[in-house]
Amino acid sequence: MEISLDNAQRIVSEISSVLGADVNLMDQSAAIIASTDASRVGNHHSGAEKIISERLDQLIVSPEDHIPGVRAGLNLPIWVDSNIAGVLGITGDPASFTTPAHVLQKMTEILLRETRVREDAERHERSSTRFLQAWLTDTPELTPEFIEQGKSFGIDVLGDYIIAAANVVSAGQPPHLPSATFQEEIDRIGKQFSDDATEIGATTGMLGSRIISLFPVPDALSPNSDREILHPDQHLGDVTSWLASAARRVRKSSTMKLAVGVSSSGRAPAEAAEQAIKALRHAIHSPIDVHRFDSLSLELLLAAIPEHERRTFAERVFRDVPPNSRTETKRYLQAYFDADGSLSRAADALFVHKNTLNGRLNRIAEVTAFDPRKIADAAVLWLALRIEE
Repeated sequence: MEISLDNAQRIVSEISSVLGADVNLMDQSAAIIASTDASRVGNHHSGAEKIISERLDQLIVSPEDHIPGVRAGLNLPIWVDSNIAGVLGITGDPASFTTPAHVLQKMTEILLRETRVREDAERHERSSTRFLQAWLTDTPELTPEFIEQGKSFGIDVLGDYIIAAANVVSAGQPPHLPSATFQEEIDRIGKQFSDDATEIGATTGMLGSRIISLFPVPDALSPNSDREILHPDQHLGDVTSWLASAARRVRKSSTMKLAVGVSSSGRAPAEAAEQAIKALRHAIHSPIDVHRFDSLSLELLLAAIPEHERRTFAERVFRDVPPNSRTETKRYLQAYFDADGSLSRAADALFVHKNTLNGRLNRIAEVTAFDPRKIADAAVLWLALRIEE
């Protein structure tokens, strides 16, 4: 029986909750792989062995039978694809069971099939993740075997793709939700996004904690097709527009946001994935949810500077700002930059008067020696903010 022990135990618990009796599940070797009595797991079950070897419809064991390793009760074969995949054992007097034996048998077979389908999907997802890791980060040799493996995951490794990398993150302050509920919301949004992308012809998978979507680039017009093939830049624009729509739907229905980075077109897969991830890093901290790599400018310069040097630079800019007011200082600066230097719009976003904001900017200029209203100084403060993020 190809089923994980955890899922086998879950099936046993569900059947037991229906019957109110002790339940065992045995595999094709007649070993007990799950039981409501943990002490029996791993033991050999002679009754299951008899059912499997003789292909019995059921085996009722009475207290007088004294079969080694078997307690009085009802034992039923579990059939999958015309084969006995295992045996369900129920301890107790069969006459006292309120659920008929054939119903219990079918219930277990359905649970087992559903579990196997789910486990097969999980194995396929893990294999897909390993393949994406190898293809997009390890740049393997494109052997015939590797090409065929890609096809099994719906990926043409010889084709051209626009690659998007996405994360579901909080849209602002972390929501006051139990951690389990918070994760469920992230999983729900991620699955919906992956399903929607698949529907329009993309292939999706996971690369670390990121959702990777591969949007195939049309490269030729089929002789029997009336469709106009888009110019690569136009196709990139259409993909970006679709991603922006997906991000807006998330904003409308959740306290979360879908942050997405998009590669340029016409890039090798590994380079495109790297571009998408770089753009994603900026999108996570930006009020704009979807960012194209070819729209980034100073962010690329920052990414090329070693981490310790970036941190040293940011610390030097904010070193004279009192620690207890740093968060507030950065919030005011961010609002001012997001409003493109408009005092009115920044003040509205902060829910303060323009004079209050202007006074805070004066104070920032005094403490840091960089005035956010001057272009050169604003560039320094903006870079320091990006680094601090």
